[in-house]
Amino acid sequence: MPKKKRKAPPHPSRRPKKVALYHDMAVYENFERCAHRIFKVLQLAERTNPGTLRYLHLEIQGHRNDAGGFDHDSFEIMQHFLLEFLFPYLTEIATPLYRARNRHRQINELPEDLIIQYPEGEDGFWYDVGLLPIRARETDTDGRKTYPSREAIADYLGMSEACCLVCWKTPVERAHVVPTSLGGSMNVRNFALLCQEHHKQAPDIADGEAFWAWVDYAEMRDSGSKWEEVAEDVKGWLRALGSRTEKKDRSEMEFITAVKFELRNLYGWTDADFLESTWNLQEEYHRVLDAATGKHFGVEKKVATHAWAYNVAKRRLSQHPELRTDRPARVLLYDEFE
Repeated sequence: MPKKKRKAPPHPSRRPKKVALYHDMAVYENFERCAHRIFKVLQLAERTNPGTLRYLHLEIQGHRNDAGGFDHDSFEIMQHFLLEFLFPYLTEIATPLYRARNRHRQINELPEDLIIQYPEGEDGFWYDVGLLPIRARETDTDGRKTYPSREAIADYLGMSEACCLVCWKTPVERAHVVPTSLGGSMNVRNFALLCQEHHKQAPDIADGEAFWAWVDYAEMRDSGSKWEEVAEDVKGWLRALGSRTEKKDRSEMEFITAVKFELRNLYGWTDADFLESTWNLQEEYHRVLDAATGKHFGVEKKVATHAWAYNVAKRRLSQHPELRTDRPARVLLYDEFE
């Protein structure tokens, strides 16, 4: 077969003089996910337009604290990650808090990887695995007794209309991030908009950060379902770009297989993690379910809740050796998943 000719890079005179980078920090993005995604956009810009002046514009959806200001994750992104780490690799930054121009020449030799480290004793901002029930992102009960309107929730989420965060379909239901029985409130910040199908799939847990992580994961997993109702010519254009335009059918996936799929794709479990499953993990998994979920939710067949509990149990055992017992028997968790 004849070799394909490599496309020559654009002539320097044809390259843009500057490139605009844009990221909208969705309400379901925490610090880690947002930082990595901005960094990947920066790498792509340098790879496709090397040396071009870069202007980053950041928008923030939701992410409000109890006082009405920006929450911990969004404030850390704007005040520390962008200014203290990323700024030298940019010419200008614009955020809801400030606009800053680099007084020095933009650096174009980017690091290959972004490694996020936390102070000793901290393990990120997702949840404190040493405590149960797990903390919620939203903590202000504000005394509200009734549901906020769908329009108010959509406004907080930065959406132009009330539709499902995962698949964009309507009608939508008002889904509690943390159920009221587990410490959640009626504050607008404790709600997501989900269609009936995705509401049924979402985890019922006392962990606001993990709930939003699941929404983020489901939005990527079911991205094709967003385009099911568009015109065929639009679908053809999207498919030509490599996008999926239909929902992937998972109706035949058995429960245990579905839990394994979520552990791999949301929590990053590997074959080694499944092989290391022991009675200790099973015991801690049930303690997590008892402490940080609601029995009345019928979690027995809710994949997202069980996957979350397994992951928290694994993290707790790795950080708190005193929780382990001397029971060496291995649970056939890995074989069951297969």
